[in-house]
Amino acid sequence: RYYLPNAFTPNGDGVNDLFLGNGLLEGASNFRLSIWNRYGEKLFETNDPDAGWNGRKDNVGKPSTQGVYVVVVNYVGPRGEQIEIRGFATLIR
Repeated sequence: RYYLPNAFTPNGDGVNDLFLGNGLLEGASNFRLSIWNRYGEKLFETNDPDAGWNGRKDNVGKPSTQGVYVVVVNYVGPRGEQIEIRGFATLIR
């Protein structure tokens, strides 16, 4: 099982600074997490389940504005099943 939070606060205080899923992915493969803004622009993508989004495009550059972003996670489960999780990430500044 893999879960996504619904909000994060990338303000540099060391608490909840990254948008990062949590769960058991043992035996899973082909992991991909992507984050999109409301205009359809991809802001972040990773194949590493331990990597999180810091609220900046590709984790560098200027900070994204406060708001709601679309999150899509895809992976192949341990039994070969295709899994897609869609959700929203609320960025709070």
